[in-house]
Amino acid sequence: MTWSFTEVNLLRDNYGVLPVVAIAGLLGKQPNTVVKKAGVMGLRSGLPHAVKIPVGSVKTLRAHGYSARKIGRLLGHSHFGIRYAEQNHTILEVK
Repeated sequence: MTWSFTEVNLLRDNYGVLPVVAIAGLLGKQPNTVVKKAGVMGLRSGLPHAVKIPVGSVKTLRAHGYSARKIGRLLGHSHFGIRYAEQNHTILEVK
């Protein structure tokens, strides 16, 4: 399917500012289509993505001395994903 000039401009102006789901709703396209087109255009988003790794469990297991590889195996994720979650996502501690 082709993209009109207006759609491309809307994507260029709003990608990384609005969530992909919102842009897809404005354009009447699927979110995966919007992400693919943005990638082809060389656009990058700085918006935080959904984290499905239980960061609290990672923190607890780290406190017990587990490595990223072992935590990844226990939780069903790669050790790269575990390390990324540790470095880029924080847990607010309630006092």
